[in-house]
Amino acid sequence: MAPRLIYLHGLAGGPELSPAVAGLTDIDVIAPVLPGFDGGPGFEPPSDHLGWLTLVWDALDATGALPCPVIGASVGGMLAAELAVLRPEAVTRLALLAPLGLFDADDPGEDPFAVPGPARLPLLFSSDVPTPFLESFPDREPAEQLVARFLVQVAAASLVWPFPDRGLAGRLHRLTAPTLLVWGEADRIAPVALAERWPADERVHVPGAGHMVEWDAPEQVGSALQKWVS
Repeated sequence: MAPRLIYLHGLAGGPELSPAVAGLTDIDVIAPVLPGFDGGPGFEPPSDHLGWLTLVWDALDATGALPCPVIGASVGGMLAAELAVLRPEAVTRLALLAPLGLFDADDPGEDPFAVPGPARLPLLFSSDVPTPFLESFPDREPAEQLVARFLVQVAAASLVWPFPDRGLAGRLHRLTAPTLLVWGEADRIAPVALAERWPADERVHVPGAGHMVEWDAPEQVGSALQKWVS
């Protein structure tokens, strides 16, 4: 049986695996959709961070993959870090791709929820928005696609708005899993200066890449991930 890992997608949702993660060889990648990010009706965001963590942990436990390495991107990185801090036995290795969760009031970055909807996705990438995000939920009717995409934004905003800070900074000293940190130097959402505030055993800064670094620089990020999880 191939070794397994869990991949938690980023702020824009998870229409499919990023090229960086999809290219990992000899590894069974399990990529659950975070609660609320499936675009389904009836989802009510939890009232607090603990409620979110409970939903996410239940979803991860349901995969049966833990304990294993965990890769988390953006908001998925914030949740992966929380998992590694509070359930260290569940995460054997950790890779964080421009994780949210820390905030610098002097250098806050751009707020994707302070701009009109069509301007949000372009903030996340340094290049063109990848087709899977422009054509998400292709199995649904056009009107249903618009609703589903809006519900994904509601779920994302409930996790990180108005500030992506839920006290994680006070818990990071408990992070014991070997940790790889990857950050795009052109990140407009989480400025690259935040990388220095994260504990890590190895750091990779990617010139020219934006917040969704695993999509902007799939070869470089994929190579770093392959080395790390192997």
